[in-house]
Parts: sequence; C-alpha cells; structure tokens
Amino acid sequence: MRRRRRFMIWEWLAVLTANKGECMYCGDRSQTMDHVIPFADGGADELTNLVPVCHDCNRRKTDKTPPVWFIGMDQTVRWAGNGTPQGRSGRGDGIMSLREMYLSVHEEVLGLLDDLDTVAAEIADPKRREWFKDRYRLYGYPSASYGVARARRQAEQRISEERGYPSVDEELARRMKQRGLSPAD
Repeated sequence: MRRRRRFMIWEWLAVLTANKGECMYCGDRSQTMDHVIPFADGGADELTNLVPVCHDCNRRKTDKTPPVWFIGMDQTVRWAGNGTPQGRSGRGDGIMSLREMYLSVHEEVLGLLDDLDTVAAEIADPKRREWFKDRYRLYGYPSASYGVARARRQAEQRISEERGYPSVDEELARRMKQRGLSPAD
C-alpha cells in the first residue's frame, strides 16, 4: 500500500503561492494542496501533481479528477433531474438533452485544463522552486512551532519586498553582495 509523503515547508509555499495564492477551482484564497490526479487513483505524490486550493473545494472534489468533478457540479446545477436523455419532458419547457448540457460545459472544462497546465508550469519553474528552496529549506517540515500559515505570511511579505522571484543573475548578484564580494572578484 502506498503512503503519502510529507511535504517540506518550501514545497507547501511553492504550491500555495502559485496562481496568485488563489484556489484553482473557485478563486478564494488557497489553504491546502490538491492532487490533480487523485493519490487514491495512483496519482503522483509530488509537486507536479499538486495545485493550490481552498479547503471547501478540496473536500468537495474528493477523489475525482478536475474534469469529472467540474462536469458533475455543472450538471447538478443545470439539470433538474426531469425529462429524458434527449431533453424532452413532454411539457415543452425547453429542457436541454444530456448531450447539449455536456457540450455546453466542454469549453469550460478545456479552459480549466489549460489553467491547470499553466499553474503546473508555474510550480515546476526551476528558478521559482530554487527561490523557495533556498529561503525555506532549513525550516524542514511543518510543525506546531512553525506551521504553513506562519511560513506563508513571511513568504508573501518576502515576495512582495523582492518584487517576485529574481532571475538567476539577480540572485547571484544578491548573494555576492551579501558576502561582500563584487562580480569582478
């Protein structure tokens, strides 16, 4: 039986601050990480399979993939459960068929998949990962004395002060300056 691994503080921060710190599914402030391909279904337990989400969306999505969950939610909202698969209720009320409902949500699902790809690329960005690893690796794993929420507040302040994630050249210059060296040394 597979076991989930614990993520270090820097890994939590790299995921939670992606997508402007917002939940992938509803846009609220992210609070936890979600496995895009559910761990229970064999999804990888690594950063490339994680996105930032709020607790409510994470709880509701459970062990579904984002498209399955999204389509299910959409059908729940749009379909009252009456009529036939072809959309006729016999009352002339214009009820959509299952095919029409699916096609209407298809473009939205493709947009969601594009958004997931964009956030996955942001989380996988080597410079960005190195930025978090360099600053938070020594904090180890979340604990009672230094949890994810506290680390996130500090990281958000640091990101703001440093105006994002510096390039490799900017980072090298910053470190050399800290050590009292000049680029010519």
